[in-house]
Amino acid sequence: MAQRGFLRSQAIQEAVRGLQAAITSGGGVLLLGEPGTGRELFARAIHRASDDDRDHSVERLLLDADRSPLPARPFVVVDCMWGAEVEEALFGCEADRSGSTGHDLDRIAESSRLHRALGGTLLLRRVTEMPRHAQSRLARILQDGEVQVHSTKRVPWTTRVRVRVMATVDPHPHNHVDGRLHPELLKRLSTTRIRLPALRERREDIPALLRHLIARLCTTLNAPSKTASGQVIELLTALPWRRNLDELEELLKVLVAEVPGRLIRLSDVLAKLRLDDRASVFVYSGTLREARARFEREYVAHVLEQHHGRIGAAAEALGIQRTNL
Repeated sequence: MAQRGFLRSQAIQEAVRGLQAAITSGGGVLLLGEPGTGRELFARAIHRASDDDRDHSVERLLLDADRSPLPARPFVVVDCMWGAEVEEALFGCEADRSGSTGHDLDRIAESSRLHRALGGTLLLRRVTEMPRHAQSRLARILQDGEVQVHSTKRVPWTTRVRVRVMATVDPHPHNHVDGRLHPELLKRLSTTRIRLPALRERREDIPALLRHLIARLCTTLNAPSKTASGQVIELLTALPWRRNLDELEELLKVLVAEVPGRLIRLSDVLAKLRLDDRASVFVYSGTLREARARFEREYVAHVLEQHHGRIGAAAEALGIQRTNL
């Protein structure tokens, strides 16, 4: 169904359809997309939808998703980039399927992340980085459906593994999910696959997204209400946003905190904008038109350099016609 606000583009609509399918299915979810595209926001929205029977719009669900998870059901995150520490955090103790207590089940510690997630959601960040041994162990536990829990305060006991597992994957060329995940784990994660588009793939959503983020940051930072000028919206809609929503929100946070008036102007943005992760240097001389022209020249030169002088590729990144470039 059509959504309002920042869920209008075709790219995000496809992700929304995946979110709705995930809410209905109740199974595992694989969230594919660049960092900063809202993968964890979608995971939290799916988690919250399971706790809330009210018929919220998807946009309302996503707006509410960045609040703390409902206390009734846990939402536990494990970053698989921790390397060797992943297995300790996830399971809390070494693998052991011996029959020392009469059970042929894997064991986990009561203090482990997996035990904390029982009855709720376990989100595995960058799951393809999880060591293969840990993947096999988690797949086996999910397949068994039961696990033996060990505690320093009581004798071991057996419990059912009721947990919804979601995972995020970075879209690097070497990151072929099918070849880097244990087949059983991949099967359990792939009930629903959701691809989150980069911000540059959903430019038509940026104006509404800007209004939402500025309003939210004004409230969070206890700042007077602010709006962005049309020139600001036009510029920010055209930028590539390599770190997606994270980069956009960082810039807006600075603008909301430091712009004294209620209108964020183009000169305010040009003074704070960063290119290539370095602070842009602006010479405060001449008119605003001249400053804008200097920025445009510098920015176009930067994009051309990034694309090794290929005009067609640079024009596509800038969102303009090749002949205009």
